[in-house]
Amino acid sequence: MAALIETVPLVKSMYCRLLPPFRPPLVALLLLVAAASAFAQTRCLTADEIKRVSDQVAANDTRPFNKKLSDDLIKLSAKQQQRLQDNVTDNKSGNTLIDTIRKSREKNTNDLCAIVKQYGWPTRDLVGDEGARAAFFLLRNSSTSELQRDLLPVIIAAVKKGEITKAAFATYIDRLRLNAGLKQVFGTQATILNDFLVLFPITDEIHVDARRKQYDLPPLREYLRGLEKLYRLPLIKSTGTLTNSFSDQSQISIARATDSELLSASSNDDVDVVRVETNLVSLNVSIYATKLRTEVAKLEQKDFTITEDGHPQEISFFATTEVPFDLVLLLDLSGSTADKRDLIRKSTRKFIDAARPTDRIAIVTFADDFWIVSPLTMDREKLFSAAKQISGGGGSRVWDALEFTLDQVLGSATSPRRRAVVFMTDGVDNALQGGTAGSSISYAELLESVRKHDALIVPIYLDTEDRDRDSFLGDMGRRTYENARNTLGVLAYESGGLYYSARKVEDLNGVYEQVIEDLSKVYSLGYRSTNEKRDGSWRTVNVEITAHSDLKTRARPGYYAK
Repeated sequence: MAALIETVPLVKSMYCRLLPPFRPPLVALLLLVAAASAFAQTRCLTADEIKRVSDQVAANDTRPFNKKLSDDLIKLSAKQQQRLQDNVTDNKSGNTLIDTIRKSREKNTNDLCAIVKQYGWPTRDLVGDEGARAAFFLLRNSSTSELQRDLLPVIIAAVKKGEITKAAFATYIDRLRLNAGLKQVFGTQATILNDFLVLFPITDEIHVDARRKQYDLPPLREYLRGLEKLYRLPLIKSTGTLTNSFSDQSQISIARATDSELLSASSNDDVDVVRVETNLVSLNVSIYATKLRTEVAKLEQKDFTITEDGHPQEISFFATTEVPFDLVLLLDLSGSTADKRDLIRKSTRKFIDAARPTDRIAIVTFADDFWIVSPLTMDREKLFSAAKQISGGGGSRVWDALEFTLDQVLGSATSPRRRAVVFMTDGVDNALQGGTAGSSISYAELLESVRKHDALIVPIYLDTEDRDRDSFLGDMGRRTYENARNTLGVLAYESGGLYYSARKVEDLNGVYEQVIEDLSKVYSLGYRSTNEKRDGSWRTVNVEITAHSDLKTRARPGYYAK
């Protein structure tokens, strides 16, 4: 557990696109705590002291065991971990967890600095195996990146002598690279933002598991699932950029030291959302009225403006059409939604009624398993008959159910039809409740899958919080439902869909017709990016209709420039 706790570095500032009532942590910029200014920090060690410590580690001299020093290091490490674990157990908010980490690290960094000045690096002969592990834990979790950078040659020497394990060294390298504005190599580092775990970018992610195995780390997928279960928070992968907290020369030095053959690192990322073969970027844009039952007038090319990373782009292709679509009604029949069965059945029939003759609809239900009640069909009688079969109960594999629907029901796009999933659920996945129940896929994996598919996700949040209020204790229950709403909001945002909330059938009056209307009208826009680099970086795209304040656009928020 300690290995997981130490992997959360502090964040000083994050700029996020906000989508009321949600605030999806879709990162445009990540600044580590140490990024304020390297030159504004007071360095712990002088150049002469660093050389002395490096020479001490490289020497073969054995120092007498110092029990008091060993005990002090072990206590400092244990106290920091215990404070954090207590807050996790008490279901404290993400901001509280971050504040706990920050305060602990500030104190422990000062103590470690004093120890290194007096004794040199605490090697195993001086403080024993446990004391040496504690010292390196404190360095990895230091509140100042200066100390981590300055001691890099010392740590490399210690690794070569077997003083530090390869797994512990990997977490140190990742943190140091992030502080230098470089992508991490092993994927050990995440942070907490808006009650999400946010994994920092990984270089050459397709080969990360090979590197992790070489350094005695578990596969990334297993590790991320462990983080979600430990912190009881969903995890997403950042698409942001990192800020260098050092001088440019220091960044170059750190890159050279950590991009060596020892780490087998390269600079390519495997994640993709929109594959761009040239600098032409294509977007499908939906237009939504801010009020239900409002007919949207036909728009022209001049009504739209596009920016990429804040830079205006010239629209070179424009078309509008009404297209048929494939719509999957994905219905949550887990135990927590038992008293919402009437709402679910009536809403299903209303969606079938609202669809046009050329639209195909499928019905999928889930609890702790998935059932295709009806495959995609235009036969309304079959759909109405299938709707009568909606029943069930059990656990809740929310994320697995959506992944199953995208892959097995919709599959890859082979026709010009628009595709969407109306996702009726309370969003509570048992994966965040601890234990072995719940989805096998992580939320981060699900979000990447949504980014790659062209299907819109339209969550209808079934408010079951009142029913389950007595089933959860205090903050745990509140956070469970906050996490659920947040995850659904981000799925809608990333796919270009809309989010709705319902306690009773009347809450959805007008929604059925509006969703069908919105899904059927698509504006196709294309532009040639003014940024011709194909470096795999995330490009943030924003589409607006400046002259119509009553209209909102919906499109994917960006792409990876491959």
